[in-house]
Amino acid sequence: IPVESPLTLLFVFLSGVIAISAMLLPGISGAFILVLLGKYAFILGALINFDIFVMAMFGAGCLLGLLGFSRLLRWLILRFHDPTVAALTGLMIGSLRKVWPWQVPLADNPSLTMLALPNSFSLYDAAAIALMIVGFIVVWSIEKFATHRSVPLK
Repeated sequence: IPVESPLTLLFVFLSGVIAISAMLLPGISGAFILVLLGKYAFILGALINFDIFVMAMFGAGCLLGLLGFSRLLRWLILRFHDPTVAALTGLMIGSLRKVWPWQVPLADNPSLTMLALPNSFSLYDAAAIALMIVGFIVVWSIEKFATHRSVPLK
C-alpha cells in the first residue's frame, strides 16, 4: 500500500536516491519503489509538465544514489563476496515468480496464482521462450568473455 509522503523537494531528492538504488538491485523495480513512496505520479507529472526544478532534484538524488549505492555494492562484494552474491541471487530468484509469463489463478483464491507451463503455444509463448534463451546466451557469453579477461577489482 503506498504511503502518503510529503511534497517537499528534500523528499523528492531522497525518493531519487532510493529509487535508483532499487534499480541497481536485481529483481527490484525503481518505479515500484516510487509507487510505495507515493511519488510515482508526482514524478511522472513533473516529467509530463517539464518541471525542471523537480526533475533536477530527482535527478540529483538519482545521481547521488547511483554513485553511493554502487560503491556500497562494490565494497560489499569485495569484503563479503559470497553472502552478497547469495543475497543478490535470492533477489533474482525471488523476482522470477512475478515475471513468469504463465501463471494460473488458484480456484479457491483467484488473487493468488500458481506457476504453470503453456497448454498450447502461441506467438507470445514462442517469443517468451526465445527471449529466455537469448537472455541465457547473453549472460553466458558475458561470463565466458569475462573469465578470459579477468581484471581484478580494486
